[in-house]
Amino acid sequence: MKVFYEFARRQINKRDEELCGDSVVFSTRPGWATLVFSDGLGSGVKASILSTLTTRVAARMIEEGLPLEDVVRTVSETLPLCKVRKIAYSTFTMAQLFTEGRARLMEYDSPPVFVLRGGRLQAVPYDELPIDGKQVRRYDLTLEAGDWMVIVSDGVVNAGIGGRYPMGWGWEMVGRYLENHVHADLSADGLADRLIEVVRDLYEGAPGDDVTVAVVKVRRWRLLSLFTGPPLRREDDASVVKALTSAHGKRAVCGGTAANIVSRELGRPVEVELETGTESIPPHGRIEGIDLVTEGVLTLAGALEQIREGIPESTLRLRVDGASRLAVLLLEADEIRMLVGRAINPAHQDPDLPKELGLKVQAVRALVEELRRRGKVVDIHYY
Repeated sequence: MKVFYEFARRQINKRDEELCGDSVVFSTRPGWATLVFSDGLGSGVKASILSTLTTRVAARMIEEGLPLEDVVRTVSETLPLCKVRKIAYSTFTMAQLFTEGRARLMEYDSPPVFVLRGGRLQAVPYDELPIDGKQVRRYDLTLEAGDWMVIVSDGVVNAGIGGRYPMGWGWEMVGRYLENHVHADLSADGLADRLIEVVRDLYEGAPGDDVTVAVVKVRRWRLLSLFTGPPLRREDDASVVKALTSAHGKRAVCGGTAANIVSRELGRPVEVELETGTESIPPHGRIEGIDLVTEGVLTLAGALEQIREGIPESTLRLRVDGASRLAVLLLEADEIRMLVGRAINPAHQDPDLPKELGLKVQAVRALVEELRRRGKVVDIHYY
């Protein structure tokens, strides 16, 4: 079972500083994700530059396929040392997270990672590797849907120092807070928001250090299969409907002809919900076993427009029109499998444009581009 790594980051600058001295990079590739977290020594511009350099260089090397140990060694040898304190100018945590749940994480001079399963903090074994005179912790993990991984900077662990907690909040107290607040319905954003607000409160609004929280929620991979447009050959109708209905996850059909094909192949009627129509978006309908059935070009274009505008999912969920409902399905999916028929509807063509630049094709291409820009995995299958 594939898993997805839902990521959130929150930061607070040290008081009177315009830049945060911590830096985080999180990126995804088909099959895996990269997370690099760095805390620059001190605060302000210099710390920001050094931590940003660390994360960007390390992330680029990891994404190019270098083994994590080699990346750590290269970064470790590159980082300058403080001549006074004899310590590196930035610390780091680097992780590779694979969709089958395997993960490798390496830390240097950072607060240990928090890993939670079933709402309980896990004791995670690690090896210590001497790299360029530094002791680096290496973790090899197997993560499951429902697990959490939280990485924090020293500014979190030291929150409240000299005040509510004379010695600082402390790693153990942070861990207990996480145990009391993680649950299945909470998002990565939700946990990051809660944790950063507690830290802000402990500092009484005037942080004595840069504060960074990086949250990874491990959950099941969400797949959406979307069928639009009739196939070029009628004999492929059964194949495209089988591809749609045999996949796990949610299913959507966009276009009247596509809906009629699904209805005929499954032997189930299309029921139109007239009250869901608007001035610009035709009403959507239902077919048993399909999560959403809509009109084609106008609905696809409407969903794309709403996604581009950045309308929050919480707002879209309150709307009943087909474009909003389609946008929600697209935004909540990690992978979208597009089943695109290549037959052209003459009603959707501009006579001044080449045949392949039909409105349906343009809408699909623009939607795919926007979804990929947002980090979605999009596969297109033509019929």
